[in-house]
Amino acid sequence: MYEVKMPRLGVTMQNGTVTEWLIKEGEEVAKGEYLFELETEKSTLEIEAQEAGVLKKIIVPPDVEVPVNTVIAVIAGADEEVDLSVYSKEAKAEAATASTENEKKPEEETEQKTQTAKRGGISPRARKLAKELGVSLEHITGTGKDGIVTELDVQNAASNSGPTIKVRETIPLNNIKKVMADNMLTSWQSIPQFTQMVSVNMEQALKVKNEIEGISINDLIVKTVANAVKAYPFVNSKLEKEKEITVYDEVNVSIAINSAHGLVVPVVKNTEQKTVQEISAEIKQLAEKAEGKNLSMDDYAGGTITISNLGSLGIESGTPIVNSPQSTIVFVGAIKKTPIVNEQDDIKAAPMMVLSICYDHRFIDGVAGARFTNEVKEALETLTAADLI
Repeated sequence: MYEVKMPRLGVTMQNGTVTEWLIKEGEEVAKGEYLFELETEKSTLEIEAQEAGVLKKIIVPPDVEVPVNTVIAVIAGADEEVDLSVYSKEAKAEAATASTENEKKPEEETEQKTQTAKRGGISPRARKLAKELGVSLEHITGTGKDGIVTELDVQNAASNSGPTIKVRETIPLNNIKKVMADNMLTSWQSIPQFTQMVSVNMEQALKVKNEIEGISINDLIVKTVANAVKAYPFVNSKLEKEKEITVYDEVNVSIAINSAHGLVVPVVKNTEQKTVQEISAEIKQLAEKAEGKNLSMDDYAGGTITISNLGSLGIESGTPIVNSPQSTIVFVGAIKKTPIVNEQDDIKAAPMMVLSICYDHRFIDGVAGARFTNEVKEALETLTAADLI
């Protein structure tokens, strides 16, 4: 017999969710064959069976988050007798409920029995939705199989508790979005931050882009920001426990990439040492992995500064939120033909772009931020192909 346990795929991983069992109970599985699809806090991966045999029991069903090292299934030989009762959560739950009920007062016992009769259990998604909507589960009658409380039951209960609003759908957050939500909340609540905006004339940068085959404006900006960080390394940093500032020597740029599965922020490492062509190739590779849900834990690790470019989506400017625990995020807007007045007081149309840079105000002040902001602006406006090699 072999116990399949929730694997730990990184030192920071605490929990995982089986999104789909690829082998059904009773089916044979070969060693190395994909057994289940796992969603972690960072990515979704297919996990191989470590032993061959028959999948005797699936203990943890899909969409239930459990801690690492939890036994989630049992594999054994076809003719091997296995006592599966020890894995029955229902038996344990019933024993615990019976013990608790013996201690209840008679009136509490009657009320509990009434509530138990009204439902045969609660699905994990229904429990999560009830918490989000602030709906009590105590008096909901389940309409699912064997009286289980479903998401629809919770939605109906929420509708009956106030004005009737038709619900189109309920979309649960996957683990990647959960981590992003937690990270943004932590950043907003714990980091006082400010944003500086400057208009950048991209005429010279566009000329350089056309001189180098196969690169995008985003590739060019990533390399230019990396160069600017070398001049002002204090932005490539984080505040440690409110006591000391850690300034990194490597410029590892977290790149916001929009995939079919949502926004992800993998990292291009050591951008200060790479050419713009190498950076371009790496970003394309990360984007392909994001589309295929193949980003690894290492692809997300080690970011020191973030760049978010929504210019291609037509967004002209924005106020980004620092990607905690980093101290700086660069937001890139769309390039638009805009009337400007030149040094000779002539009015001309120029390709202008709004650059918004947000800083951790706990240790980066406005003047220090302005130095880096202006460095990036000047670097883009005076860019040469040699700067990108």
